[in-house]
This record gives sequence, C-alpha cells and structure tokens, in this order.
Amino acid sequence: MPVPTTPHKNARVTLRETVTQQIREAIFDGTLQPGEHLNDGELQEWLGVSRTPIREALNELSRVGLIEMIPQRYTRVAKPRPAERTFMLQTIGAFMGGVVRVTVPVLTKRQRSSLLSATEQVLALVAARDHVSSGRGAWVLVDRFLEFCPNPILVRATKDTIDSLAYQLSVTRTADSTRWPDLDAGYPALKTALVEGDAVAAELAIERVFRLSAASSDDAQSHAPRGEEGSAPAGNTLEGPPLGPGVLDDRVLVR
Repeated sequence: MPVPTTPHKNARVTLRETVTQQIREAIFDGTLQPGEHLNDGELQEWLGVSRTPIREALNELSRVGLIEMIPQRYTRVAKPRPAERTFMLQTIGAFMGGVVRVTVPVLTKRQRSSLLSATEQVLALVAARDHVSSGRGAWVLVDRFLEFCPNPILVRATKDTIDSLAYQLSVTRTADSTRWPDLDAGYPALKTALVEGDAVAAELAIERVFRLSAASSDDAQSHAPRGEEGSAPAGNTLEGPPLGPGVLDDRVLVR
C-alpha cells in the first residue's frame, strides 16, 4: 500500500528531539553561555541520557548554527559575531518578507486582528523608546506570521534559518543597537498594509524594519568605515548602530 504522508496521531517525540530541545533551551536562556565548551560526559550527567542522543542533538544544533564543532578540537556554544549583525538582520528580513507576502492575502478575520494587535503593541513600545520590550514584541509578531503562513516549506526553512540568527542578535545586542527611524517608518506602514490587505506593502514594511529597504541601506552605508577604494574594509558589514529585534531570553521562540 502507499506510504502515508500525514503524521500518525500517536507519533512520539524521540529522545534525540527531547535532548536537542533541552540543550537548545539552555542556550537561549543563558544556562549555556556563548563560547562555552560542551563535554559529552557532563551533558550525559546533566540530561541523564546516553552519549548517542547527545551527539545526535549536538549535530542537529550544529546544523542550525547554535553549536560550533571542530573534530578533535572543540564542541562549543556558538560564539558572538557582532560584525555580522547587519547581515543577520537582512537575512531574517528576506525570509520574513516572503512569509508576509504569502500570508497577508489569505488571513482570516481573526488572524488579521491578531496581527494588528501585535503590531499596535510594538508601535506603542517603539513610541516609548523601550528597546527591550519592543524587541520582545517584534518576535511575537514574527511568530504569529509564521503561525499563520500557509506555506509549510517556507515556514520550516525560515525557522531553521532564523533560529541561530535570532540567538546571535541577542548575544551581540548593545544599548545602542536599536535603529528607531526604521521602526518608526516600518511598523506604521505594516499596520496600514494589514488593514488594507496589501501584501506588497506589508512585505516592504517588514523589509524596512529589518534594514532591507533603500533608506536603511543608504543609512547603513553612511555609517560604515571606508577602505582605500571607498568600500567597506574586510570584515566590516556596513554596521552602524544596528537594529536588534529582541532579547532572546524574552522572546517567544519560533520552534
């Protein structure tokens, strides 16, 4: 008979998946610190499982960028990469632009209301210049768009990609990391687009929030140190005061 394509109702979470989630949560909540070396024996003692699911979990977390592994040298929590903040934000924005584009046209009345409520909450926090809480609200908004997105392949690819990027944004966040002009322009535009059901305008608004718009790019260029040929020197990523969508410890995780 044909192999079923829908999950069995009684499908169970595997030990590998459980261990992966436990280690992942320990990374996000700060129990395991950036750059901390991970020892199989210590993880076995902590989690109460054998070495095999530990290694499988570490390999999976390495695949999504939360763990760094070099054979015979180290296995460690991913170290901060502050010079790449702009590229990380733009990558998240590129994925979320696609999610928003395909989601807005098919929103139900309840879903649209939920997204408008989340957007209005972020708007109020941006107006108050509360960078921590506005960042937390931004991740709630991201999660709701992913929840309502009708394209499961895009959702899965987005979650796999932005998981480690969101973590990197949290551990490289500084007091000056919020770009208020982008938020002041992007979130009101997103609200209007949601009200009007304008998918293209909503996508452009998200791109502004995540520094993909022309205005954001020009502004980033104006803050970048220049090399001899007028281009950004090696290792520089056009990083002015970067936008950080949230502190990971405070966000609603997308998994």
